[in-house]
Amino acid sequence: MPGLTPGLRLTRIHLTEFIPSQQTMTRFAVVSRAREEAPGPNPNAARYAIEQLARRAQVDDATIQSWRVDDSDRDYLTVYLGAGTRKRVRFPRIRNGAWDQINRGIFHTSTAAWWPGANRNCEVIPDFKIPFSSSSQTHSGPLFIADAPESFTCAVDLPTSILLTLSRFEEMFPSPKDIHGRFPASASISWQNGFLHRPIVDEYGVAFEQVVRSLLPGWIPAERRLRVRISHDVDEIGLPFSFRSAVAKTFRYARPFETFRDLGAAIFGIHATSQVQLKQLVQLAAKRRLDIAVHWKCSECGPHDTGYDVHDRRISELMNELKSLGAEMGIHPSYVTFQSPKQLRGEVESLVALLGERSAGGRQDYLRWSPNTWVEWDKLGLAYDSSVGFADHVGFRAGTCVPYRPWLWSEQREAKLVEIPLLVMDSTLYGYMKLSANQALMVVKDIVDRCRAVGGVFTIAWHNTTLLRSGYSQIYRKILDEIAFSAKFDWRAASA
Repeated sequence: MPGLTPGLRLTRIHLTEFIPSQQTMTRFAVVSRAREEAPGPNPNAARYAIEQLARRAQVDDATIQSWRVDDSDRDYLTVYLGAGTRKRVRFPRIRNGAWDQINRGIFHTSTAAWWPGANRNCEVIPDFKIPFSSSSQTHSGPLFIADAPESFTCAVDLPTSILLTLSRFEEMFPSPKDIHGRFPASASISWQNGFLHRPIVDEYGVAFEQVVRSLLPGWIPAERRLRVRISHDVDEIGLPFSFRSAVAKTFRYARPFETFRDLGAAIFGIHATSQVQLKQLVQLAAKRRLDIAVHWKCSECGPHDTGYDVHDRRISELMNELKSLGAEMGIHPSYVTFQSPKQLRGEVESLVALLGERSAGGRQDYLRWSPNTWVEWDKLGLAYDSSVGFADHVGFRAGTCVPYRPWLWSEQREAKLVEIPLLVMDSTLYGYMKLSANQALMVVKDIVDRCRAVGGVFTIAWHNTTLLRSGYSQIYRKILDEIAFSAKFDWRAASA
C-alpha cells in the first residue's frame, strides 16, 4: 500500500462506504451537483496561502508584509518581493472549469521536481506532491522555473493547493466514515497517492526558500530547528474505581501488582495505577526538558468516557504535582462533544474555569474532528487545537508539521486559534497499524526526521495506560531520547 514504510501495512477500520484508490486522481461520491457549501475562495485567501508558504520558507512576518500580491492578471497571481521591485514569483491561476471540478469533488494530484538551480540539500524531499493540482498531468516538470533574471514561475497554482490542503477541504464532502464518525486516513488524498508520511506543504517552503534566496541574495532565512510537543490525554485516571479495569491489569496485561494497587487505592486512598503512570510519563519528558501538555476531561460517565471528577481533591493534588514538573494543563472535550456545540461549550467552560487559564487548548477525544470543529473552538475563544491527526495512521493529515491559523472555509476567514497538528498517537501504532514496538520506533523516527528537515513541530500523544503494554513502555523512552532537549513550541506567542 502507498504511504507506508516498506514492510508495514495499514489495517483498515470499518467504513460505512468505500472509495476506490487511484494513483493520480481522487473522486469523492459527489457527482450529482456542485457543493453549495464550498464556493471558490475570496481574494484574502490567496494572500493567506502566500503567507503560509513564505513562513515555511523561513521568511519573517515583517518581510512578508512588505511584499505585494498582484491579482489583476486573470492568468497569474504575482508576488513582488518588496515595494518598487521587479523581483517576482508568478503562480498560474486555476481556470473556472478546474474550479467546477474541485467543487464537484474531483481532485488531481501531480508531482513536480526540484528546479535545475536548486541546492538539493534535503534528502527526505526527492520531489513535490501537489494535491488539488491545476495541472492534469501526472508530472508537471520542475516546481519553479527561472524564466527571467528577476522572475520565477511556478508550474502549478501552489497557493490554491496549500489553501485547500491546510483547510482540510476534502473532508467537507460526503465521504466514508469509521464507526466513530471520523474521516479515515484510507479515504484521504494523501493516503491514496502515497504521501501521508510527508509534510508536503512544508516541503514547498523548502523549495520556495531557495527561490527567495536566488531573488534576494542578501536575505538570510531563519534557522530551521526541530521543536517538540508531548501531550497526554487523560481518558482514565483510576477515579471512579472500576473493578473491571483493575482486574484487566492482571488478565489482559499480566500485571497483578497494578491490580492490587488499584484495589488498595479504592480501600486506603493511595494513588491508583493510572495516576502513578501519568506522573511517570510527565517525569520522563521533564527529565529531558521537553514541552509537556496534559489534557483533562470534564464529562459524564458513558460508553467512551470514564466520567472522573476533575474537582476531586486527589486530581487537584495530581495536577499541582504535574505543574511543578513543568507540565501545562489543557482540555480534552469528551466523545459526545463532537458535532454538539452545546455540550462542547459546557465542558470547555467548566475546564477553563478549573484550570484558571485565560486561554487554553487541547484535543478532541478519539480525534473525533471535522473542519467545523475549528469554527466551534474558535467561537469559544480557545487558543489552540491539536486534533488534526488521523486515528488509523500516523502522518501529516494537513500536510504540515508547522502550527498555523487555519482557514475557516465555511466563513472564508483565518481563524484566531492555532492548529498544532498531531502526528503520532500511541493507540494508532499498536491498535490500528498493528505495529510491534520496534516497527513503531522506526516509523516514529522517520516522522521526527521529516519534521527536523523542515523545521517543524513534532507532536505525539501518549496515554498513561500504554505503559502497561509490553514493549511500548521501552520504545517510548527511546522516542524521548531521540528528541531530548529539543526546543519548545510557544503557542502563547503564536496565538497572541
